[in-house]
Amino acid sequence: MKKYARIVDGLVDNIYETNNPITEEFPADQFWVEVVGDTVVDYSFKAVNTNGVWSFDGSPYWQSELGNQLRRERAARLDKVINSVTAAALLAKVDLGLATAADQAYLLAYKQYCVAFSEVNKQPGFPLTIVWPERP
Repeated sequence: MKKYARIVDGLVDNIYETNNPITEEFPADQFWVEVVGDTVVDYSFKAVNTNGVWSFDGSPYWQSELGNQLRRERAARLDKVINSVTAAALLAKVDLGLATAADQAYLLAYKQYCVAFSEVNKQPGFPLTIVWPERP
């Protein structure tokens, strides 16, 4: 899996990991840099290109109050998803052929929610503006 940093106005505004070419994941007009080796990069790091080699420097985004708020909100929402799916045992019911049509629809809605939740960092205003998906 490769790690990429999107650069906007000289700062890292998004970080993404994928097995696919980054151009398959995001519009071609965005500027992404592959993060290689043990390079440390985080949101709002300054991105510097020196003779074709990218380096990243600055106070990490996650230390800011906005970063802490985002992490708390994300953790709370993810905990609700995990608890709901686990408590209902929907995956086991489907795997064992015991799920009703309503169980299957509920599980599908949760899977769609989890995908939408995992892609909030692709939203245009991220991280300053986030539209969280509604939990089913």
